[in-house]
Amino acid sequence: MTIQQVITRVRSNEADQEDWLFVVGDVAALILDTEADLGRPDYDEDTDEETAPSGFTERGLRSTIDLQTIQDCIGWADRLSGSSDDRAVADVLRYYIRFDAFPDRLGAADPPPASQTLLRLDREFYDRLGPEDSSRTCRHEGCARGTVRFSVLCRRHHFENIQKRPCTFED
Repeated sequence: MTIQQVITRVRSNEADQEDWLFVVGDVAALILDTEADLGRPDYDEDTDEETAPSGFTERGLRSTIDLQTIQDCIGWADRLSGSSDDRAVADVLRYYIRFDAFPDRLGAADPPPASQTLLRLDREFYDRLGPEDSSRTCRHEGCARGTVRFSVLCRRHHFENIQKRPCTFED
């Protein structure tokens, strides 16, 4: 079975509500011809873990997402493409399985690394603190900088107090 056949089965409501999508290979390379299958994971009571259905591991299939998420990806792809475009579904499935998120558009670039996103959010928070008032001195021991509005600390020390980690900004 291929991703194309899985999409067809899901669109025609032929899949079991307990099914999961299993795929072969690197999900980043997922296309309509990628080998795939639908199946219900088995439960190993000895190890207290879910396992692939019988024969799936031998075929190189690994578990990815459940049927409801596949249906959600199909709906998302249909909205983005404006039609029932299976290539769009493959694109959304590929993105969703890799990043646990829906793309904002078809062919979306990979999201930035978490470290880059955190740095951007930190900078936004730091900038929102506004300018320091040099007429009031920061209460952090040894700091001669001014305080930010509604705080007794400078931008750097207010950031560290709220975020509970060192501030990487010097301005």
